Amino acid sequence: MLKGFNVWRKKQFVRLAAGMVACACGISLMGCGAAGGAGKNSGSSGAGGAGNSGGAANTAAVNPGDDYHAELKLAHIMPIDHPNGLGAEEFARLVKEKTDGHVTVSVFPASQLGNEKEIFDAVEIGSIDFAIIGFGEPAKKYQDIGILDAPYIAGDREHLVRILNSDVVYSMFDEMEGHMGAKGIGAFYYGARYLTTKDKLVSGPEDMKGLNIRVPDQKLYIDTLTAMGAVATPMAFSEVFLSLQQGVIDGQENPLATIAANKFDQVQHYLIKTEHIMGANALYASTKTLESMPEAYRTAVLEAAREASAWIDGKAFEAEDTYIEQLEANGMEVIEDVDKEAFREMTAYIYDDFDQELVNKIRAVE
Repeated sequence: MLKGFNVWRKKQFVRLAAGMVACACGISLMGCGAAGGAGKNSGSSGAGGAGNSGGAANTAAVNPGDDYHAELKLAHIMPIDHPNGLGAEEFARLVKEKTDGHVTVSVFPASQLGNEKEIFDAVEIGSIDFAIIGFGEPAKKYQDIGILDAPYIAGDREHLVRILNSDVVYSMFDEMEGHMGAKGIGAFYYGARYLTTKDKLVSGPEDMKGLNIRVPDQKLYIDTLTAMGAVATPMAFSEVFLSLQQGVIDGQENPLATIAANKFDQVQHYLIKTEHIMGANALYASTKTLESMPEAYRTAVLEAAREASAWIDGKAFEAEDTYIEQLEANGMEVIEDVDKEAFREMTAYIYDDFDQELVNKIRAVE
């Protein structure tokens, strides 16, 4: 069973009991914010899914004959064919399968319901049930979780996945609820972040001076690119392509999947292998949504989250291996001769912002 279930279950027992009484009285809980069919109008229901993850069986504790039903919403900012977008559909498929259709999840991709901040704010108040975003927004209220975005935290992508699946990370997910109205229920590889520019070849910190580089509006990203020597420029993701095209910014940094899916190769020439952040994303759930569910359905959703996360890892690995060839074929010049050690040294002070016991625990994951 998933890490943290028992601890979380004990913490929520009293509130869960009340929710189950309400359910027994015939209340059909339609999911926070899903009433009125909002999830049906423009979101994908995940029917057919993003593929098959091995035909997971329905969770045994779910009773196909009961009258509990919930229609829930998941939002993210990526295109539907991005690994995150495909993973969202896979999560929806798994939830439907594991709950025998009693719980359905409609997926709203490509910033349909807002940017990362707007989506996460909505998850906290329960008007959106699930979100796939990074760690930056949650870190504004719970700083510890931001360590997963710290520069050069993992040696490679396999190492990062081991960190994401560790007890350390799932303990932090449990702790989140003490700081906000949401918790992480799955984490997965997003991709090593590459720098892109239109005109400036970058091979070390000295080449970064004066470059306006778009970053997410989150402290750790701003601090990291500033430490690397750039002028870090926060900007909503939906504005990036046009800003690159018009020369408002000189470059941006993102994983290969994001660079390819959003066609940044059309407005950038250099693809620079800084790999300054070994990026990850997470699937977050509204506390209100989780508390509204009978235990068996909540367990099924949490199981689906872990399985979908592993599915996304595989999809992201597979896709990443093809992206460089694709971007090169589209005209980008790949710069592999990068002084990563210099960048590592320049960004090392960022770890001073975190609890050193936590830093040591993360670094102990092999």
